[in-house]
Amino acid sequence: CWLGARLLLAALRLPEAACEAAATLGTERLDDSLQRTLGRAAEEEEDAPKSEELVLAIDVGATRTKLLLCAMTVGGCSPGRVRRLPPVPTARLWQNPALESEDKFDPEGAPARVRDYLLTCGVVSSQLGRLVFA
Repeated sequence: CWLGARLLLAALRLPEAACEAAATLGTERLDDSLQRTLGRAAEEEEDAPKSEELVLAIDVGATRTKLLLCAMTVGGCSPGRVRRLPPVPTARLWQNPALESEDKFDPEGAPARVRDYLLTCGVVSSQLGRLVFA
């Protein structure tokens, strides 16, 4: 049981005096105290303003790069709004045809090309909180 493990970890972090005091409480009193504490924490969490972080997931493939924009609630475990951006040819973002070498990969110019592509999709790169590469 995950809850039991989390409660045990929380109890182990308590000062020794608090553990000794809790051990002397009757079961009903301990239950009441725990429910009040957990209920208050849940209420505070519900009342706290939820902030969002924009996360851009990038999957660089051999021929095309796929991008997924997620608005994650900070502290949350699942995405809120999800938007799939149109795929773009990989070479258009990550390569520079003007380079003379056989390998046209251009790590210095790629951020500007990605930023420009995001703008064409209505996404301002400075508002991104995190990039995730798949």
